[in-house]
Amino acid sequence: MNLDISEKQKLLEPWLSVIGLLTVMWTPIERKIDKCVFLLLSSKGNGKQPLSLNRKLDYIKQSLSQSMVCNLDIDEIIQLTKGTAQVRDVCVHGVIDSYDDNKMVIGKVQGKSNDFHIEMFTYDQARLFSAGNNLNVLYEIWEKICTDLSAR
Repeated sequence: MNLDISEKQKLLEPWLSVIGLLTVMWTPIERKIDKCVFLLLSSKGNGKQPLSLNRKLDYIKQSLSQSMVCNLDIDEIIQLTKGTAQVRDVCVHGVIDSYDDNKMVIGKVQGKSNDFHIEMFTYDQARLFSAGNNLNVLYEIWEKICTDLSAR
């Protein structure tokens, strides 16, 4: 299918809008997660601060297990957070390999590999747009957890 530049650009714009949203709206969520970690560390008299997202989420889960008054399922929250973060990571650090109006393929170098390995990720519109829609939900959830922790 040969498309001119204008048609290619029109096909790409919705994808880029979601990638932009994932890029700029992730930081407020991670700041809320960082605040939760800070509040939990402070309440325990400090300790070693986790640095990676996975370690932060594990620490929060471990620390909230007995004292959280929030009625949210922490496992579901963590799963949604990690899934959205993974899509964001691929979009921010990957390179668009191909796209059409239904799917996009992004190649990302796997830093944990011992060699130069590029993993290809294929997202359909539903998956990528769902990750974008998760951002507002995740922000509200992490804001609530922060508020609950601040009130303790």
